[in-house]
Amino acid sequence: MNRNPRYEHLQVYKYKSGQSGNLKGRPKSYITILKELGYSKPMLCVMVAEIMFMSYEEVRELANSYTEPTIRKTIARAFQRAAYSGEYKFIADYLILLFGRPVPFIPPAPKETNPSTEGKPNY
Repeated sequence: MNRNPRYEHLQVYKYKSGQSGNLKGRPKSYITILKELGYSKPMLCVMVAEIMFMSYEEVRELANSYTEPTIRKTIARAFQRAAYSGEYKFIADYLILLFGRPVPFIPPAPKETNPSTEGKPNY
């Protein structure tokens, strides 16, 4: 195999066989980090659902509260930023992580009926 001499100096930095380029591994998701902190997925679903049904004023009060848990304040701030900027991708990502990706419902096609056999039993 002919190697280009222009790149010979880079051979020392080449990955060894079986070595990955990402030594730290895949980054952890929000849910994984929160689970490690002691939050369960159903608990997070309830928190997000509660905040989703709050008014803008309630979300603002929650985000600026000194008595609420940090996780609730963090979620409220994310909703607040999304509402003010009009960028809802972060909230959509949260919902997909917590509740899963929506599956489109395609209703089954109606069965065709033959007018000549309508009302007659099928034997």
